[in-house]
Amino acid sequence: MLLPLLLPLALATAGLAQSPGCGKDIPSKFPSPGESTTLHLPGTDREYRLYIPTTYDKNTPTALYFSFHGATQNMSYEENLSQFSKPFFNKGGIAIYPNSKNGYWLSNPNANTSRPNDLDFTNDLLTHMEELLCIDKKRVYSAGKSNGGGFTAVIACNATVGSRFAAFASVSGAYYNTDDIPGVGPCQPAEREEGYPFLEFHGTMDTTAPIDGNTKSNPKLPVIDILEGWAARNGCGPGSKWARNETVFQDPLVKHASWGCAGKRAIVQHYRESEIGHCWPSTLGNGDFKQHPSQCPLGNYVFNATEYIFDFFAGYHL
Repeated sequence: MLLPLLLPLALATAGLAQSPGCGKDIPSKFPSPGESTTLHLPGTDREYRLYIPTTYDKNTPTALYFSFHGATQNMSYEENLSQFSKPFFNKGGIAIYPNSKNGYWLSNPNANTSRPNDLDFTNDLLTHMEELLCIDKKRVYSAGKSNGGGFTAVIACNATVGSRFAAFASVSGAYYNTDDIPGVGPCQPAEREEGYPFLEFHGTMDTTAPIDGNTKSNPKLPVIDILEGWAARNGCGPGSKWARNETVFQDPLVKHASWGCAGKRAIVQHYRESEIGHCWPSTLGNGDFKQHPSQCPLGNYVFNATEYIFDFFAGYHL
């Protein structure tokens, strides 16, 4: 579990925000509680995987967690990688794993930008879930790996879609300049009192999405630029430095930085991981460690990013 000083400041408990799906039986095409299955968003050719927990109650508003796959990967790989369907990490929430159009999400130069685009799909998919299942509209969250982590940041930047999500997390995020990308544009989230909680994990050995960015083909932005950008949007001011920067593991070395902005303690957080590259940190290992041993040479890692993500999300709601 996270050390107490790393936990975000939990917001005061507010009333649950029931979705229109509350009181309805689970649709027959949906998975039974405790299982996941692949589905299509009606009226489109877009796929997603859906997990419903064994504890699901049609009359109790339930948290919803989105998990977006990396470039050239898919929803099934992401389910196995992030493990949002495992009760060990996910204590009773619904998990959803969208599939991209062509293996890439908006912001990646190879993504299909035609409308309806990935932001439209995410918005429509969230509405679809809220209409058919009992979702707590105040507890909807987004996370992703690599291009999926970058797309999570794109969601947060969108005033329409991002305003429906309570908090965001990115693992080994690939961040591109979106200013001139059709349907994306500059980062302009809607103003809201709750702010935009953002958690980021990155390995210093990452050669796919380097922590300091790159200027080669499809240039990627430095992670510090992304973090300072979210700090500024949360009220810290441009170029603000972290409030804390601490060592949480010595071998391998893991540093944890956090920004507290406008009374929002640790609303932006970052884990800088040594001896690991473009991988989802896990104490047991996962598909990243098996497929990319040169980037994940240890075979596993000293913490579970998924556990930290759920701890972070638990501190925030709309």
